[in-house]
Amino acid sequence: MQQKRFFKHIYPVAILLILLCFTNFLFADSYYFFVQFKDKNDTPYSLDNPAAYLSSRSIQRRSEQHIAIDSTDLPINPNYISQVVNQGVFFHSASKWMNGITVQTTDSSLMGLIRPLSFVQQVYYTGKILTTGQPAPALRTKRMDPEDTQGFEHDVEPVYELEYGYAAAQLNQLNGKVLHDAGYTGKDILIGVLDAGFRNVNINPAFDSLRIQNRLSGAKSIIDPSVNVYQEDTHGANVLSIMAGNLPGQFVGVAPHASYWLIQTEYVPSEYMFEVDFWVRGLEFADSLGVDVINSSLGYTQFDDTTMNFIYADMNGQVSRASRAAYLAFRKGIIVCTSAGNDGNTTWKHISSPADADGILTAGAVNTNGTIAAFSSFGPTADSRIKPEVCATGWGTTLVDLDGNLVFNGNGTSYSSPIIAGLTACYLQYCKQQLPQSYNVDLIRQHIINSANRFSSPDNQYGYGIPDFQHVLYQTATNNRNEIKSDFPVKLKYLTGTGEIRIIRQATFENEELCLQIITSTGKIIFRQLLGNSVETLNISHLPAGFYLAQISCPGYSQVSKILIP
Repeated sequence: MQQKRFFKHIYPVAILLILLCFTNFLFADSYYFFVQFKDKNDTPYSLDNPAAYLSSRSIQRRSEQHIAIDSTDLPINPNYISQVVNQGVFFHSASKWMNGITVQTTDSSLMGLIRPLSFVQQVYYTGKILTTGQPAPALRTKRMDPEDTQGFEHDVEPVYELEYGYAAAQLNQLNGKVLHDAGYTGKDILIGVLDAGFRNVNINPAFDSLRIQNRLSGAKSIIDPSVNVYQEDTHGANVLSIMAGNLPGQFVGVAPHASYWLIQTEYVPSEYMFEVDFWVRGLEFADSLGVDVINSSLGYTQFDDTTMNFIYADMNGQVSRASRAAYLAFRKGIIVCTSAGNDGNTTWKHISSPADADGILTAGAVNTNGTIAAFSSFGPTADSRIKPEVCATGWGTTLVDLDGNLVFNGNGTSYSSPIIAGLTACYLQYCKQQLPQSYNVDLIRQHIINSANRFSSPDNQYGYGIPDFQHVLYQTATNNRNEIKSDFPVKLKYLTGTGEIRIIRQATFENEELCLQIITSTGKIIFRQLLGNSVETLNISHLPAGFYLAQISCPGYSQVSKILIP
């Protein structure tokens, strides 16, 4: 019964329709196929009207980087889809970049009716879902993160620098604090997270800033839209915490003011090629929303059906549909960050897909001392490109647990990639604000690579090494003759020992009247006071213990900080 409920949850419409016709459906395998089309002829969509299939934000991202909308952006001809579905299969999803659709059926012989269609180029078998008449296997730890359950070493004294707490070391290893101090914390940057599930993100107090400030832009399952991704796998929640977690005095993520879209593409109980196609669909969906940065802590090399397995020669960026899609995303102005893989100490050893894609940032794992992790997968690509490009902390990475009560350590290149993605988002904020006419994702990628500590002598495991975002920021400013400016003319600091909030103003804001509000995690304003130009400190120790948001504002300006009153 448990497996039947799970199956119905994932595929409710398909089950209802088939049960009406086939009483033995509950004991039949359901197969996935990718149907590749030859062209997009006679599509009703036009390059002259991109608003019909892309969001304004997606169009704007292309415009800012002088990227033309092309035929790969056009949706698939809906008449092609209808003719395929009319053969008796169920439509799952479409990929306009790959010009094909994923379909599902309990009768694989129906593919014999689809292959001869004049507009069909090829049909690929991509896997099957579990038979409902069989027991479900235990959920497997994600392949990209085989050691993510290691606990925190409690005998290590925390280092409190500002409010980063235990997260300071992994931020400072890449000199990311320089970006934050200059006011570049990911504000107005949209990050898409492709992963297996985001359990408790909707209730975890580490993410309450996201929820209250409406920076949790949305969540979607590519596997099935009816799935609640907040009840699914934990892996994506761990990854998100590295970028967006906020527990003052304990943990602050590397992109604390960015916005996030959470997209489930990974089907945990099995490993088949259809997950590669789900990943592509997730990436295309993120593009249509207008995301600026993608983090994907997933990778594919081997499958439950060994005939689908990739070989090292396939790791050239051209074979896997995921790798080809990652490169297309780069061409469309998205910065794609992905994990190299955790196979460095296995017989496979090599990077995975889509880590082999050109134009992206593939991350290897080091510890906070800069030593490469034994599990971090090796490059180069099969066509001899340097991989990974960069490294960050993925061996002893600090993250937040599912309840927001514990900061602990985890291992895996899954955890190095979001550090790269988050800090890249912060740097992108700088580029958008200071270099609006001259930035593009290729320059951003090259600036990051050029700053890395092994740039002059890259190898097959470190790649170009650990980036230095201080070097990236100041070198960019020098090249463009721009002075680095903070977009935070007022800073707010809570002093735990005294219970005081201290207001620090830049000279240009010395005479501004400000408004301070204290907001609970549920969004209720419990304290509000106007601050004249002479007010520098304010005591709030009388408030009940707990986490709060402190908002300081004046006309045309607002800043929100998270504080903990013990």
